[in-house]
Amino acid sequence: MYRGLWNIITRHIDNSHAVSVFLPIMIIGWTIAGVLAGLIVCAFTGTGVVSALADLICAGGYAGLILGLFGGCLFLYRTGV
Repeated sequence: MYRGLWNIITRHIDNSHAVSVFLPIMIIGWTIAGVLAGLIVCAFTGTGVVSALADLICAGGYAGLILGLFGGCLFLYRTGV
């Protein structure tokens, strides 16, 4: 997934600016994925979204930070960009 997104970005943007586009997209994407996963869990357990709003935001933020930012940085480090 990281490689595919990186290839799409570098196809349209030069390498000097690609990192500046890649990392925010990764953070936003993983944040949205974390919030959606939390919403699905809330739907299956019957928990109200309003009562679990803090947990949803926290789960989305951690997913964006750990998987998006740190995962994207690790990918860029391993590829030698």
